Amino acid sequence: MIIRGRFIGDAPYLAVHLNSEKVRKYLYEHVGHLTTPGMVRFDLKTETWKVPVLCKTERGILVAGEFTLDNRGEFINRPTKQEMLRTIEKEISTLPFLVYGDIKDLEAKGVKPVSI
Repeated sequence: MIIRGRFIGDAPYLAVHLNSEKVRKYLYEHVGHLTTPGMVRFDLKTETWKVPVLCKTERGILVAGEFTLDNRGEFINRPTKQEMLRTIEKEISTLPFLVYGDIKDLEAKGVKPVSI
């Protein structure tokens, strides 16, 4: 139960669970099984729930977008599948990765080696 943005009893836990479950179901039905909701948080300034979308990729788990829900758990903003794909592609293109090989072979393939 929410009264003027305040919570009574177990309402915060229930709201977090319901919002997370709603986003999870939406992602599974409309985006794909490699996405999942992140940690739900409440924004006191806007009095909305923010739910990040996590996506499993070959380079690890990345944030793909963020859902916004009102106090009743209705979607205010939900990123499209195409928006999330663009975000992931951009993130992956900037991530460093580890490659084993000779310096000459790496340079020949256009990879700039960095020693740590």
